[in-house]
Amino acid sequence: MKKLSVVLESLSIFFVIGAVLVSAQRNPAVGGGNLSIRANLQNPFNCGGVSPCTLFTLLRTVINNILLPIGGVLAVLAFIYSGFLYVTAQGNEAKLKTAHKALLYTAVGTAVLLGSWVIANVIENTINRLR
Repeated sequence: MKKLSVVLESLSIFFVIGAVLVSAQRNPAVGGGNLSIRANLQNPFNCGGVSPCTLFTLLRTVINNILLPIGGVLAVLAFIYSGFLYVTAQGNEAKLKTAHKALLYTAVGTAVLLGSWVIANVIENTINRLR
């Protein structure tokens, strides 16, 4: 508990000093101590390159470019782990039961991942036809 408080205090001091240093900077273009900050934020998803960026295109981009690749890699790793559990069980009934449960949960999780993608596409197509 003491280590956690020391870490939190150190981080707090670090952020306070950083804020003081940033606010102490002067902008000669504006004059005086006024600080002018201009920021241009770009859409990190870019809506899949589609010009009218709608909620559907943003969700499609997030699902297709983030969730499915990460979920696919995790599913493959989970199947490999399940196979490893089967191999290391060596006929032990308790370990085989654990391996079977891991394989079942992996299969169900992969089915949910792919099923959610299918359901999302069906809902999107239905709403687009209603417009």
